[in-house]
Amino acid sequence: MRPERISKFLGREIGADQLSELLARLGISVDEVTGEGIKAEYNPNRPDFSSHAGIARALKGLLGIELGPPRVTCRRSGWRVIVDGSVKRVRPYVVAGLVRGLRLDEQDIAELIAMQEDLHWVLGRDRKKVAIGLHDASKVRPPIRYLARPLSEVRFVPLHESFPMTAEEILERLETGRKYAHLVRPHGLAPLLVDAKGDVLSFPPVINSSLTEVTTSTSDVFIDVTGTDPEAISRALNVLVYALHDMGGRLYSVEVMDGRRRSRTPDLRSERWRVDLRTVNEVLGVALSEREAVRALRMMRLGARLRGKGSIEVDVPPYRADVLHPVDFAEEVFIAMQEKVVPEFPGTLTFGGLLSETRAADAIRSAFIGLGFTEAFNTVLSNYRRDYVALSISDPEPVRILNPVSAEYDILRTMLLPGLLSTLAANKHNPYPQRFFEVGDVVLHDPSAPEMARRVLRAACVTSHSSASYSEIKAVYEEFSRYVKRQISAVERDYPFMIPGRSVSLVYNGREIGLAGEVHPAVLESFGLEMPVAAMEIDLQALGLWS
Repeated sequence: MRPERISKFLGREIGADQLSELLARLGISVDEVTGEGIKAEYNPNRPDFSSHAGIARALKGLLGIELGPPRVTCRRSGWRVIVDGSVKRVRPYVVAGLVRGLRLDEQDIAELIAMQEDLHWVLGRDRKKVAIGLHDASKVRPPIRYLARPLSEVRFVPLHESFPMTAEEILERLETGRKYAHLVRPHGLAPLLVDAKGDVLSFPPVINSSLTEVTTSTSDVFIDVTGTDPEAISRALNVLVYALHDMGGRLYSVEVMDGRRRSRTPDLRSERWRVDLRTVNEVLGVALSEREAVRALRMMRLGARLRGKGSIEVDVPPYRADVLHPVDFAEEVFIAMQEKVVPEFPGTLTFGGLLSETRAADAIRSAFIGLGFTEAFNTVLSNYRRDYVALSISDPEPVRILNPVSAEYDILRTMLLPGLLSTLAANKHNPYPQRFFEVGDVVLHDPSAPEMARRVLRAACVTSHSSASYSEIKAVYEEFSRYVKRQISAVERDYPFMIPGRSVSLVYNGREIGLAGEVHPAVLESFGLEMPVAAMEIDLQALGLWS
């Protein structure tokens, strides 16, 4: 982030030191201040901070340059986007906008591209929910059709390429195509935006056409945003058009014709809330007056006015994606009025300490280290194919993650063993023997819990070398039993991921609490392991080691 660019949008000079203080006040983490600029990171809940224009817009309120929501006029462009039914099962939603009168330099274009990719990630879940296209409007002849065609029947020159390619070739040959092929290939259709001349403008969510590339000679920009979530695509468009407005553009709406449904986008209507001043004061521990609270909200670029004693009506601009609950307005007031919130020491003196569960877990870690194991740290987020398919497990069904950011993490783990096998796989080129352990949480279905799931603390270990066997792991769980002072017995039982006849169920007080044995060669092969592996896993909570 460059102070001189922020100064350009503010209309006044601002130094790096003052800017870094104001950024921290807005909740933007400042990592480093150098002669070249400020290295900072914004929270994903504020996608409007993905550009200098968006940050400057917020700073204008804190500095008192402009109060209340930004004043934006959006005229009708006469442009239309016609949605064809063929796209409904591929990528059903689209919104669009037009911005005229821009004077873009190289820095502006670079920032727009960076902003576009940030929005793809923050709001779009890596283009799954939202994909954005920016086009030189002078190269586009409306009306525009949004439709889907077979991958082999689509042909155009992709962005930054010099020759035409089919959609299938784009998915196979281009890096961007390979990265996002999984979002379109299962449907066998390519979603497209095509203008009245029949020219392809965009192949969302993969790539735009080179025909409409935005350059420094572009003065009018057409924006399309497609996706699977209508609220997310509308929010992304709003963030973009406000930034382009702050860059000097004039906004124009586009009519989206979806069957019998007609709408004009962008939808720049504010969201209206009622805020109780007493709640704000209770949350912050202050006694702000109605006038102070209204001014604070207006400093945060919100519309605010009194509507009765202690009641404030607030209008939230359409680019704000982070306001979800009335308590969020207390945070806004705090940011604006920090000097009035004086911290106080609590009236009682207390000392913190470790939970008994944490002390027990630390003691077990020490025991494993004493037995010659090295601790591994794996995440609770895990992968179904690795944890279940590779181990031939069909029950119990894990807690799945809806709309995962990455296909690598699509469930919450129910066992520690797959993670330790992955640790062995990552170290298979290092010297043997290798012995790893982990003490960590798993998450299991529990219909009796409000969340329908519960956290369970477990311990597991693996040993791998040319002669690793059940006898070795038997010595480990027997020593573990002596260490925790619990009578753990072993009952012969086969598991799909263990060698038949070489595994046992570990039992305490008549209840199965774990397992031990030699890992099946088929499982080792699926993890790319060549040495034998013996393993153990135990439910620590079932042992009653803490109150």
